[in-house]
Amino acid sequence: MSRFGWGTLALIAAGLTTSAQAADFNYGRPAYTGNQLFDGFSWARPYLGVNLGYAWGSVANNPAKPSGFVGGVQAGYNWQSGPIVIGLEGDALAAGISGSERFNHGANTASPDIDAMADLRLRAGVTVMPRVLLFVTGGIAWADVDLPVKGPGGGSGDGTFFGWTAGGGAEVAINPNWSARFDYQFTDFDSETVSYPGGDVKYDPDVNTYRGALIYKF
Repeated sequence: MSRFGWGTLALIAAGLTTSAQAADFNYGRPAYTGNQLFDGFSWARPYLGVNLGYAWGSVANNPAKPSGFVGGVQAGYNWQSGPIVIGLEGDALAAGISGSERFNHGANTASPDIDAMADLRLRAGVTVMPRVLLFVTGGIAWADVDLPVKGPGGGSGDGTFFGWTAGGGAEVAINPNWSARFDYQFTDFDSETVSYPGGDVKYDPDVNTYRGALIYKF
């Protein structure tokens, strides 16, 4: 091969080597990993969120089946070790879970109305992807309930109920600070006795709740 041919091959080889080195060094910047926005992402931090959902329930010893919307705020803190996430969370909710039903051969009408709920729960979850958290949760719960009964022997009534709650859901990180969540909780309250002019009535409510939430992590 002529000196011209060997020189041309040398120039081509030098050009390919320079291009490869430039690609490796990316002109002084770290190579793009395909997920730079979430590099180093962690669930371990405090957070605050808002939620909205729908609930329905039943009241033992009462024919009414209350239902309605719930909404409020939640706050908590997560700790993370590898894919395992452990947290503590509390909710404060305004509620309009109400119903009305006749009983005693139509002579009386019961209209239970849960107007506020709150809970304090532990959460335990696993990250199936860095940005997707599946979790279960459980803890103690509280509710304020109006329990009016119209008709003979009835009257206005109310009760403060305590109990336990358990459920689970999924949370997806939208970016390093914001996430969206969907969850379900079942809450079983202890029974309480309410006094009316016509006598005492024991109530034992439980509630099923589906909620969506938008959460900001600090």
